[in-house]
Amino acid sequence: MTSHAAPRDFVLSGLSLRSTTRPLYWLVGLLSMLFCLQVAAQTGYPSRPVHLVVITSPGGGADAMARFVAQRVASPLGQSVVVENRAGAGGNIASQYVAKSPPDGHTLLVTANNHTMNPLIYADAGYQAERDFIPVVQLSEGPSLIVVPRNSKFQTLAQLVSAAKADPNTIAYGSAGYGIPVHIAMELFMNAAKIQLVHVPYKGAAPALQDALGGQVPIVISSLLGALPHVSSGALRALAITSASRWPALPDVPTLAELGYPEATYAIWIGIMAPAGTDMAIVNRLNKEIGTVLADPAARERVVSLGAFPGGEPQPLFQAKVQKDRTIHQLVVERTGMKAR
Repeated sequence: MTSHAAPRDFVLSGLSLRSTTRPLYWLVGLLSMLFCLQVAAQTGYPSRPVHLVVITSPGGGADAMARFVAQRVASPLGQSVVVENRAGAGGNIASQYVAKSPPDGHTLLVTANNHTMNPLIYADAGYQAERDFIPVVQLSEGPSLIVVPRNSKFQTLAQLVSAAKADPNTIAYGSAGYGIPVHIAMELFMNAAKIQLVHVPYKGAAPALQDALGGQVPIVISSLLGALPHVSSGALRALAITSASRWPALPDVPTLAELGYPEATYAIWIGIMAPAGTDMAIVNRLNKEIGTVLADPAARERVVSLGAFPGGEPQPLFQAKVQKDRTIHQLVVERTGMKAR
């Protein structure tokens, strides 16, 4: 193990400064100057407004979380935080834009689980999650609900599974789109239950839920945020929830794990990514400031009202979650042959 010399005998490349020549002093001076410039740059961050580029249109869960955080983190950062929506191609348009932005912490991506899914299912997503981004902070994490119309013949998940096994590939289910987190969640459930339903991808959760309400599609898997108002009103019935434990607002809805499918537990997360090459001092600053915002009791209550639990954990934990998700998504793609349409 290499020992560190005392300050008076600082060693560079095995040579003591006491015995170095003038060129070595010049080199050390140059390195010190560059270090000071770097520190100055870091302490000057942010030097202009920070842009949160969201993968969805205004009104969705990711947009709501981005605007919620933007309003509250501007003051501690000392700069305005602007939310910019660049929807399209399942999140690829926003992701490509941020991946090509300067890695200075002023342009950040607000995305979800499909951040690691898209490069696996698109012929050319235009980015690679691990190569082009650094996870910064998780904003929230929430479950999906498997819901049916109020007058559905499926009163329980067991009845749905039984019917699907009796007639494979005949029962349809709707989702907010192809390759997005709710679609992944249903694929995990179908694999665990050994059933096959027919996927009907919609352009968003609202039209899928409206068709369920109208009886045009018998089952929908939706984010909790989208489905909760209809379940609370009694218009839709929730057969199961994908979270590890029951949701406080829906204490009578069982989890998939309780029903015998623990491997189908799956959460939808929303988080912030920075372009690769962003200084970790900036990443850690953002993680700390946003984490502090999310730890506030009032903020936590607001996030729960949006159908999720707040994030804000240290950056390495979020990075590990993103990597774990990619492994899960890789297995889903290999098993199903899923490709973007």
